[in-house]
Amino acid sequence: TDVPGVTVGHVTVWRDEPEGRGIARTGVTAILPGPTGTLFDRAAPAGAAVLNGAGELTGFLQVSEWGLIETPVYLTSTMAVGRGFDGAVAAACAADARVGVEDVVIPVVGECDDSWLNDARVVQVEAEDAARAVDAAAGGAVAEGCVGAGTGMICLGWKGGIGTASRVAPEAEATVGVLVLANFGAKRD
Repeated sequence: TDVPGVTVGHVTVWRDEPEGRGIARTGVTAILPGPTGTLFDRAAPAGAAVLNGAGELTGFLQVSEWGLIETPVYLTSTMAVGRGFDGAVAAACAADARVGVEDVVIPVVGECDDSWLNDARVVQVEAEDAARAVDAAAGGAVAEGCVGAGTGMICLGWKGGIGTASRVAPEAEATVGVLVLANFGAKRD
C-alpha cells in the first residue's frame, strides 16, 4: 500500500466445527491495483513469473501476454480457487455494469495449500468472500501474519502467512511494493 492507489483487504475464515463444517483456517486476500470501478477501462500493468513453484494462478496467460490485469489479485486456499474466481467475476460485474456485456474480464486468483491447518475437503471459502475482501481493502498498514489467505499457511515447519515490504527506487521515480503469502519448504531444507 506504499504504492499510490494500491489497497489490500482480507477476509479470514476461522471455524471450529468438528461435527459441522470442520476446522477452517483459511481466507481470501485481495490486492487492488486501483479502484475496482476503473479497472475495466484502465487495466493495471502487471507481470508474472514462475520460480520453483506448483501453485495455480488464473489469468496467468493474460498477464504474461498483455502485461495487464483487469481485476484485483485474489489469494486463497488451493481448493477454493474456483469459488474465488466466481466471487471475482461477481465483484467485477458489481463494480461495472459493462463487464460481461461489452467485454469479459479474466480474474487473477492465486492459491496456496493450507491443508495442514485447514480442512481442505470442505471448501471453507465462499464466493462472496472475494467481494468481502475487496470491500475491506484499504490503504495504510496492511494486516500481516495469520490473516486472510495467510491464515492456514506453514513455512519451513513454522507458522507462515502474509508479509509485506516496499522500497523507494528514486532512479526510477517509483515505489515497489511486495505482498508475500509465505507457505513453503521443510525445516530440514
